[in-house]
Amino acid sequence: MKNNFNFIAPVYDALAKLVFGNKLKRAQCHFLHLISQDSNVLILGGGTGWLLDEIFKTGFRGSVTYVEASTKMIKMTEKRLQPSWNVSLICGDEKAIPKEFYDVIITNFFLDVFSSDKLKDIMATLSDRLSHRGLWFCTDFRHTNRLKHKLIIWSMLQFFRLTTQLEAGQLLDFAFYFKALPLHCIEHSTFSNGLIFSSVYQKQPSEQEF
Repeated sequence: MKNNFNFIAPVYDALAKLVFGNKLKRAQCHFLHLISQDSNVLILGGGTGWLLDEIFKTGFRGSVTYVEASTKMIKMTEKRLQPSWNVSLICGDEKAIPKEFYDVIITNFFLDVFSSDKLKDIMATLSDRLSHRGLWFCTDFRHTNRLKHKLIIWSMLQFFRLTTQLEAGQLLDFAFYFKALPLHCIEHSTFSNGLIFSSVYQKQPSEQEF
């Protein structure tokens, strides 16, 4: 099974912290304050679920649909849930996403597991599921000219191919794929000297709204 993170699920967060410190978490939390408190949120590939804690800390009182393909990641997320949270956990891939509209979509370190052709289809589907003026949050890695960063990206690809049967053969330029969608980047920041980015895209209104 490709993109299967069950094997490394128990140590995933620890490995991320060992290599990057708190930079990955800081990047993912950077724009959470932009989420309206009553939003309908879709999180894809959420991992162990720590991001839910950070979202609800902001005073969020909306609903979250949490889609994660790893059964072990889902079990770890389930242990974090609080009675007051409105969270639906779905163990499955992108095909398991409910057919409804979302005010917010979060794809942190999710898009980087796919090949180019599949990425186009997945992003187009997600764009269709985003409400007009809805927000799409994306945090991931990006290419830079630094040799150190090139080595880090190469090493990560080799590691995840070995441990998860990673589908992606290379790190793609996600900004390029976002440009093909009816979205506008409203926020963007980089971390770790440009290796990590966090962006927020907004769905553009339809012509009928003008």
